[in-house]
Amino acid sequence: MHRLIPGLLALLLASCSSGPQPAAPLFPQTVGPWHLKQAADLAADRAPEPIRRLGIRRAGSAGYEGAGSLTVQVYEMTSSAAAFEAEQTWRPTADTVAFHKDSFFTAVHWENADRAAVSAFVREMQTRAGR
Repeated sequence: MHRLIPGLLALLLASCSSGPQPAAPLFPQTVGPWHLKQAADLAADRAPEPIRRLGIRRAGSAGYEGAGSLTVQVYEMTSSAAAFEAEQTWRPTADTVAFHKDSFFTAVHWENADRAAVSAFVREMQTRAGR
């Protein structure tokens, strides 16, 4: 038993010294045939008011090119309930789809894009949300 205590102590100290892990990127470099062209953090005050009101941890905006062009906004909310409410209260607009997974709310807007390719992009982003 006494041999386990030094090993356990070393493991605890090592896990404490590593510090907080950096957040995973909001946007993958590629999603199927779509390629990330630019991405930027989005200041909380630039998010729509209904989203801000629900609580944002971080947000970003990105552009993808492939079978057309996509603009994607991802909001990491303070809870999965907030992300769900963001989806429920989102106002639909033309050529835009919004969804949530866990604590992430995502809006995808497309221009001159193949609808099947956009659908595949959305499905892939849903599986990657929060990774």
